[in-house]
Amino acid sequence: MKNFYMLLLVIFTISANSQTVTTYLDSPDAIVDDALALDSQGNLYGSTFYGGVVYKITPDGNSTPFVTGLVYANGLAVDSEDNVFVAAYGEGSINKYDSDGNLLQVFPVQGYPSGLIKAYKSDNMIYTEVVTHSVIELSVTDGSVRVLYEGAPLNTPVGLAYGPNGDLYIGNYLGRAIYRLTAKVGELEYVATVPAPNNYVPYLSFIAYAQGFLYGTVYGEHKIYKIDPRRVDDVEIYSGSTFGYMDGNITEATFAFPSGIISNSSGNTLYVSEYDGLGHVRKITNGNGLTSRVVENTVDIRTFPNPASDYINIMYNTNKKDSHFFNIKLYNISHGNLVLEQDQVNIYGKYALSLLGIKNGLYELVISNGEISESKTILVNKK
Repeated sequence: MKNFYMLLLVIFTISANSQTVTTYLDSPDAIVDDALALDSQGNLYGSTFYGGVVYKITPDGNSTPFVTGLVYANGLAVDSEDNVFVAAYGEGSINKYDSDGNLLQVFPVQGYPSGLIKAYKSDNMIYTEVVTHSVIELSVTDGSVRVLYEGAPLNTPVGLAYGPNGDLYIGNYLGRAIYRLTAKVGELEYVATVPAPNNYVPYLSFIAYAQGFLYGTVYGEHKIYKIDPRRVDDVEIYSGSTFGYMDGNITEATFAFPSGIISNSSGNTLYVSEYDGLGHVRKITNGNGLTSRVVENTVDIRTFPNPASDYINIMYNTNKKDSHFFNIKLYNISHGNLVLEQDQVNIYGKYALSLLGIKNGLYELVISNGEISESKTILVNKK
C-alpha cells in the first residue's frame, strides 16, 4: 500500500456538450424509488420497493404500471428478448414477464433476492442475496442456481454492474465497499469504498458502469459518486451536494435520496431514481460521454503512514488564503460509525492525529473546514 495519499480539490468545467440533469419522470401516479432497467426499445422500468409495483416508462416519458401486487419489488433486469425479470424480495422469487407485463415464469430462490443483472454471456440472471451475503447465478433454463461468491467481505450486497471484459462489480449496501469478481480467475478484488461523511442513511444503493467508470448512489449524501475501477479507492463526487430537486449542469444539480442508477448502452446517459416518496427519475445526459476533468490542483493534503498504528500524520499545504483550521472525523467503514472527532485543529504543516483506542480495521478519514472537504480510506493495523 502507498505510504501516503494525495487528496485533490477538483474543479469541474463545462465542456462544449455539457453534462445536464433533467427530471425525466415527475408523476404523482408513478412512484419509482428503487431499481431501474432498460430494454432494447429505450423503455425504462422502475420498481417501487414497498409499493410492490414496477412501472414502465416509454422514451417519451409516459408511465404505466407494468407489474403490481408484489411483496417488495427490488432488482430489475432485461434479457436479450426484452423479457423483464423482477427480484420479488419479500416473496423469495425472481419473476419473469414479457414486454407487456404478462407473467411467464416464477423462479423460487432461497432467502431475499435483491440486486439483479443479466449474465454477461447468456440470459441467465445474476442476483444478490442479502442474508447469506451472496452473489448467485440463476439458470433460466431449469431454475438451478450456482453460488458465485458467498460471505465476507460482501456485506448485504445489492448493486451489480458488468465491465466490458465480463468482470462483475458488486456494491455492498452496508459499508459501501465495491468489489470486482474477475471473469477469468473468479477471485474477489477490492475496488473502492464510497464515502458517507454525513452518516445519515449511509447506504450504497445501486451501481452502474459507463465508459470505463462506475457510478454509485448513496441515499443520505444526496450524491452520485464516480469510481475509477482501474485504481484502488479512486472516488470522486460526480454530481449532487445537498437535498434538492434542481436540474441543470451536473455541477449545480441537486438530488433527493438518489437510489437506482443505470446507463444506456452507449454510456452517454444515466438514469437515477430517488427514494424521496415522490418517485422522481432524473436523467443525466452528455453527448461526449460521462466524464469530468481536473483543471486545477490547489490543495495538497497528505496522510501517512498508511497502514497506520498509533498515529497518522496529516500534512496540508495550499496556495489559497483559506483557514488552516480543520474539523477531523474518523468513521469505521464496516459499520459507518463515527469513532473519532476533533474540531478546529490547526494542521498547517503537519499534525499527528492520535489513534489511541482505535481498533484495527478500515476507516474513512474526513477533513473539512467549510471551504474544503476531503476524505480518504486508511488502514489501522496495530501489531
